[in-house]
Amino acid sequence: MFAFDFTLTYDKISLLFALNVAILGLAGIIASLKYMDIYDFKPKIPYYPTLIVFIVSMLLIPGVRDWFTFLFLWEIMTLSSYLLIVYDYPEEKAKNAAWKYFVTMHLFDTSPLILAIVIYYAVTGTFNFVSFADYRDVIVLLMFIGFAAKAGLFPLHFWLPDAHPAAPSPVSALMSGAMVELGLYGSIRILQAVNWSVSPWIVNLILVMAVLSMLAAIFSYGIQDDVKSLFAWSTIDNMGWLYLLVVAGLLGASGVEKGISYYVLAHGLAKGAAFMTTGALLYVFGTRSLSKMKGMINADQLTAGLMIASIFALEGVPPFNFFLNKLNVIKTLLTVNTTLAYFVAIEWVIAFILFLRVIHKYILVPDEHPRAMRKTALNIAFSVILLLVLSLVSQFIANYIWVRW
Repeated sequence: MFAFDFTLTYDKISLLFALNVAILGLAGIIASLKYMDIYDFKPKIPYYPTLIVFIVSMLLIPGVRDWFTFLFLWEIMTLSSYLLIVYDYPEEKAKNAAWKYFVTMHLFDTSPLILAIVIYYAVTGTFNFVSFADYRDVIVLLMFIGFAAKAGLFPLHFWLPDAHPAAPSPVSALMSGAMVELGLYGSIRILQAVNWSVSPWIVNLILVMAVLSMLAAIFSYGIQDDVKSLFAWSTIDNMGWLYLLVVAGLLGASGVEKGISYYVLAHGLAKGAAFMTTGALLYVFGTRSLSKMKGMINADQLTAGLMIASIFALEGVPPFNFFLNKLNVIKTLLTVNTTLAYFVAIEWVIAFILFLRVIHKYILVPDEHPRAMRKTALNIAFSVILLLVLSLVSQFIANYIWVRW
């Protein structure tokens, strides 16, 4: 008989992860009401029911306290996200991206998690979240591989730049702003079970994958023409930042769980705003190509303004609170490895410069006048503005929950 107790319990960590999902889910539903008009085929997949299942599964995952239910909800999240990626089935790129995602998730995500949970059950006699010591490195490594694949950490990132752009933009916002972060949540829970103590080679493995994720993003930013691919690479970049916080925790830094939770909320809001803005661009201009929207501010000032604001929020420009979260990563790394702290600071500056180039090259071009197919949908604009406003106060929200819960 299985030894597990299904309960939903939200502590301060899981509540911040779930809050991020809830906000993005609400914004995604609101944005979808008009955005879905861009699809002119008869859908094979019921969009809203599938979207609701996707959101609910992500809301429940942080609340469970046993790996059996966790894995069940994890698979529901994976399957529903797969269906949403392939929603635009007449588009060959969507079908290919969805297939790559489906295969990758079951080879490198679900399979390692299943094997890890089987060993975990054999060692502990329960599926419940409990501390353990036997086969510590084996279980942690397998779970790390599974969660890193979902988070899009290098070299398991290869599915992400195709899958996130293929999905409808509100879904892209949820995938990049909420789903991949749940890989971090799973990593926190398994590391709590071993008291944040693993062999040095695992720490070095996570460190190398995180750094390579950030470098891969830096080298990819400048060659992106697809606006959704641009923000997808930013997700890979930020996963590197978050897993460096994990490394800091494994090296003995304090306050890492708080730092990750705060970062997840701030990143989720900013990334959600960015992808919702790509939805506005698609709705107005009918393309994802930045070169075809060159000089967009001359055709649609509102959408162009939202794009600039979303980039500033995502790159941690004050007064957006993501600045404080990125600063905290550097501050935390300084306590364990100054070289890493300097690397992250320099990478932050380079990424910001590359995104400023996007603003200059594609948005603020006075002599270009792209053709707008329609005006910005107010519900899409509202979703972006809502997320941007919350990005200004995310630190206060997180502080209130962390102190009060």
